[in-house]
Amino acid sequence: MIGRFLRGLLLVLLIVAVLVAFFPASWAWRLARDHAPQLQVGALHGSVWNGRAEDVVYAGMPLGEVDWTLSRLAVFGHLRLDARVDGPLLRGDGRLQRRGDVLIGRDLHAVVHAQRLPITVGSPGLQPMGDVEIDIARLHVRDRWPQQLDGTVSWQAALADAQGPVSLGRLHARLHEQAGTTLIATLGDDGGPLALSGQAQVSLLGWRLDARLQARDGATRVRQVLSHLGPLQQDGTLIVRRQSGALMGAAR
Repeated sequence: MIGRFLRGLLLVLLIVAVLVAFFPASWAWRLARDHAPQLQVGALHGSVWNGRAEDVVYAGMPLGEVDWTLSRLAVFGHLRLDARVDGPLLRGDGRLQRRGDVLIGRDLHAVVHAQRLPITVGSPGLQPMGDVEIDIARLHVRDRWPQQLDGTVSWQAALADAQGPVSLGRLHARLHEQAGTTLIATLGDDGGPLALSGQAQVSLLGWRLDARLQARDGATRVRQVLSHLGPLQQDGTLIVRRQSGALMGAAR
């Protein structure tokens, strides 16, 4: 009788092990979708550990195809995830893991297709173009706020107006955090048609932007673009100062 019980127990454990090892992603989604109302998923392939989702939409933003590899240590609460996104607005990949109440991202890379974003800049409605590349070497998030951040954003930039595309050169921002409370982006350029300098700051209290933009070497089309964004100084410089909330201090 004991032998029969042990054989039955082993069979149950084997079935559980097989289900855990090959748990279909579609089954997992049926269990989880009520807890993710902003997420829509089309076809699902593979297992919860190694799978692919098609036609993914989050909060109205189409993400396209998402591939992932999830460590089986997640069963014991140790999240380790490698993911790749390939969609109409962006493509990217990276690694995520959880330690306690901290979500850690490493080697995060994304390319956003600016011309497909539903935004315009200034008046008469300049349309961003080109690709924005985002590289985050290190990101620690606690309570939905970045406690540590080290990364860069670069934009091989152009804006389209009624007369066609205007090259602005390559613009970039260096991202880091200060004291775990404020995110800072230091703005610059690579010597192209648009000279850019300044700083943006974001905290839970608000945000602030201080920037100087100027057409380099008298680039007429670039100066025309800047004139659509705001009043120019006598030397053609556009000074941007914006803020919201209670964030204090000026960019340098």
